[in-house]
Amino acid sequence: MLKRGDILHRWFNDTTPPKNKFFVVMGEDENNIIGFFFINSDINNYIKRNQTLLDMQMSIKKVDYPFLTNSFSYICAHEIKPINKAILHDELESGTTERKGHLRDEDLSLLLDAVRDSKLFSKIEKETYFS
Repeated sequence: MLKRGDILHRWFNDTTPPKNKFFVVMGEDENNIIGFFFINSDINNYIKRNQTLLDMQMSIKKVDYPFLTNSFSYICAHEIKPINKAILHDELESGTTERKGHLRDEDLSLLLDAVRDSKLFSKIEKETYFS
């Protein structure tokens, strides 16, 4: 069973370039679509030039999440991404997606406070994934 704050690792074909990525589960809608945020090792230059997007990059430390490869990584909380829960469940069963950990309570609280206050998300997104 997936929970808000679970950190997973899987291959994404739809990133440029395709690659293995960590991501954080944020919630689920009525159609069994999981909303998640990517975790990146660096902040994209486009995001660095846009203060609104930059404000939604939450740093997390390797000391708290030892599976990370860099001293600091960033939860990209400026855009909620969708993935089908059934696909994720099958991938967890087969081992192609791995559960790596869970956000610390303090980090999850900070993240939820930020996204609930953000103007980047619609009321529906906030009620669906962040309530």
